[in-house]
Amino acid sequence: METATKEKTITVALVGNPNVGKSVVFNYLTGVYVDVSNYPGTTIQVSKAKLKESEIEIIDTPGVYGISSFNDEEKATRDYVLDADLIVNVVSSTTLSRDLFLTKQLVDMGKPMILVLNQIDEAKLRKVDIKLEVLQEELGIEVIEAIAISSLGMDKLVRAIKFPESKFKAGKISEKIDSFILPYIEDVLTRQEALMIAEGDETIADRNNIELNSDFKEKREEIYSIRRKEVDELVSEAVSHSAFSKRAMFGQLLIHPVIGAIAAALVLYFFLFQFLGVYVAGEVVDALESNVFNAYYEPFVRDIVSKVFPIIADNMENLLIKNPMAAIGTLLAGDYGVLTLTITYLYGLLMPLVLGFYFGLAILEDSGYLPRLAVLCDGFLSRLGMNGRAIIPLILGGGCVTMAVVTTRLLSNEKEKFITMALLGLSIPCSAQLGVIQGLLANIEGNSVMPWLVWGGTLFLIFAAVGTVMNKMISGDCGHFVSDIPPMRLPGFKNVMKKTFVRSKVFLDEATPAFFIAAAVVAFLQIAGVLDNVVAFFEPIIYNLLLLPKEVSLSFILGMVRRDFGAFGLLDIPMSAAQLVTACLVLTLFVPCIATVAVMIKEKSWGAAMSIWLISWVLAFGFGAVFARIVGYLL
Repeated sequence: METATKEKTITVALVGNPNVGKSVVFNYLTGVYVDVSNYPGTTIQVSKAKLKESEIEIIDTPGVYGISSFNDEEKATRDYVLDADLIVNVVSSTTLSRDLFLTKQLVDMGKPMILVLNQIDEAKLRKVDIKLEVLQEELGIEVIEAIAISSLGMDKLVRAIKFPESKFKAGKISEKIDSFILPYIEDVLTRQEALMIAEGDETIADRNNIELNSDFKEKREEIYSIRRKEVDELVSEAVSHSAFSKRAMFGQLLIHPVIGAIAAALVLYFFLFQFLGVYVAGEVVDALESNVFNAYYEPFVRDIVSKVFPIIADNMENLLIKNPMAAIGTLLAGDYGVLTLTITYLYGLLMPLVLGFYFGLAILEDSGYLPRLAVLCDGFLSRLGMNGRAIIPLILGGGCVTMAVVTTRLLSNEKEKFITMALLGLSIPCSAQLGVIQGLLANIEGNSVMPWLVWGGTLFLIFAAVGTVMNKMISGDCGHFVSDIPPMRLPGFKNVMKKTFVRSKVFLDEATPAFFIAAAVVAFLQIAGVLDNVVAFFEPIIYNLLLLPKEVSLSFILGMVRRDFGAFGLLDIPMSAAQLVTACLVLTLFVPCIATVAVMIKEKSWGAAMSIWLISWVLAFGFGAVFARIVGYLL
């Protein structure tokens, strides 16, 4: 192994179906800092990193059900498998009848491989008994039992990759399928390519200048039929079921139209309102802001800055010219100071809100709830020109709309992508904005839930109405939705915390520079005496159209830079319950931030991004004007 490493970097391809825990295995083997790149000619992202304390390269391929050239995911996986020195095939212990079909295809390729039997704990909970020795004997490869989320079996996998007792071991090739491969062995360099050609892979055939016979589709179906039969026989011999677990029954209830809808409403209530709004945005943020930053940090910074530069609180017209030293002090530690307000917002407000959101999202993910929510929402979303798969970017938009726009690549056609992108830009708040809004709404009138219901219900109606109109106006159908539903499980604390901190770090790394820039711009406008003029310019719209205090104008100005920064502007403005709910609704509907617009341009086009941006202006203030005049009757 050491000699081979010096001559050539050994590559290991992680291969498996969706939802088998392959990414968890990848994170354990490599850590969390990875190189993510697009597969050439596609938007499919592939993660690569070095095995811990090694030069061995680990490649996390897309989740697929087979290897061929039917779609971009299969093309990418196929090529990485062909080039890899070792295949690590990750399967779920709860769905072996499905997962082993890909395993048998990999074995038939004759590539050295290891089988990771993941989620073995879930199999035991489901009363599934798996005979490990039968799998090893019939497949002819090493099989490792694992619970990747709790690292069980992962050390054994690392040793198997780093220090094999001999050369990497290939499995037993099916004799029946081997007869299909042999005619091509003389014409191509490898058995792997021969199998791909036997299965009708036109791309591999073209690479080797081989013309496929007209009956290649029939041959492929025959190979698949043989493989399916062999997998069924293997599962029958190696796997036995003794009962249907209560947890599996609970998972089935979550996709029931009525029970699932009630469960989804409860999840939203407890996650968004009670946890993110009442607890994080209320108690945690209030404790940090009042007892740490306002009580100790900001006075300390102002005291240090004031020893060098004067700090002015009012009468700042032409301050840059009249007193440049005071202008510098005010820029650093004034009302919008980059060393005071910005730091307080970043670490006293933004950080706990982002941590809270991603903590809740990680629990929903690792419990297996999100795929069930996608199935539950498929019928509703299809009426809006999307399907259940769109729930992924819509939920991720609650973390960061910019990143969620990128995930619209997962959708099957341009209509779905545009509608999802538009609804993300219009009606989905990012985690920090969402947290601030939840906190504001949760603290209205003695923590009443009514303002939250009015805000959420109105937002849902607008979401549905806009989606329905767009579906009617844009030609085409939404793609079909097919999804694996992983088993319900108790989330592992270690994995939940890792996801929470890694995702929060990525968000904060991206948000921090924008926050400092926005704060500096506002502070500069203030000391230049321009800020009041900007607020006055927007006053007719804000005051007369939306019936809000003129000071709210600043929130909309900041919201164009970053949505979350705009939401923070509402924190210190006295408003009635009706005004506060109106401001929260309009800010949620307001234009996407600059970063989101830039990604929309990249993913779609200038025209599409500008259309979404302009429509957001019209809809936000149009709906807001109507809402402001009726919300008083609802509260």
